[in-house]
Amino acid sequence: GPRLHPPPTTFAMPSRYGVRKIFAAFGIAFVLLCSQPAAAHRASTFRTLLGEEDHHDHAKVDLPKCACHAAAEGWKIDCTDKTAMNNALTYLETVSNDCEKKDHSTECEKNFNIINAHHDHCNHDEVPEKIEKEIHEFENFYTDCKIERKWTQVGGVCAEVHCEESGTKAELTTAINDLVSNNCNATDSSCAADKCKAAFQKVLMAHDTCDHDDVPTNVEQTLHDYEEACDSQRCNTATKTEIDNSLVCSGAAAATTRGAFLLAAIAVATTLAAA
Repeated sequence: GPRLHPPPTTFAMPSRYGVRKIFAAFGIAFVLLCSQPAAAHRASTFRTLLGEEDHHDHAKVDLPKCACHAAAEGWKIDCTDKTAMNNALTYLETVSNDCEKKDHSTECEKNFNIINAHHDHCNHDEVPEKIEKEIHEFENFYTDCKIERKWTQVGGVCAEVHCEESGTKAELTTAINDLVSNNCNATDSSCAADKCKAAFQKVLMAHDTCDHDDVPTNVEQTLHDYEEACDSQRCNTATKTEIDNSLVCSGAAAATTRGAFLLAAIAVATTLAAA
């Protein structure tokens, strides 16, 4: 019998207006990808274009690496350089620089990344006390980056904290109460007591590995209140290999970042064309 052919497939070309929107979207993407701002700031812009909520995320996964910010912005992660840390904080706090807002400049972004990376990586006595206190005034305006806390030879690796389990907040509240009720920061040796040591290590691990939404709001302050007295009781919140890797902007991390922005650009173009 005669061979039947499927009906021709039709392809609806976008209107001239739709094509212009697509090119405009990719133009925006190209400018963002080629400009100096850090990865997190560009990602924030894409989320805004897509109409997604943009909020400060202190999760310790799926974040750009601080080491990649350092490589792109021309600064070094150096826990001995308090001058660089102080200069960065001074820039952020200078009123005329207008850094306390989400729509901040690339220079604000760079200086926040400097204090953020050092705050999260360096030992507490290596970071100026003013930074430890005042970084939190800026966190809601910037996106976190990922870096592991420096390795300590004592304490091994901390016991895992199951951040998203329903009972975790209650366990951490108990740990915080144990630190207070046992006067674990009364002297340099107070934290050596078993209950103090266990409570501090749990709070430390939760602070470094959990999202802010998964832990009590006073975890951050508790860590700062007890980290000096409990410094000799620290454990490591990551393995030595993970810590070392977090200090390097690997090719894989950089490629992942570029790929994420390409996908975001395509999503933006599709969204705008459909509007």
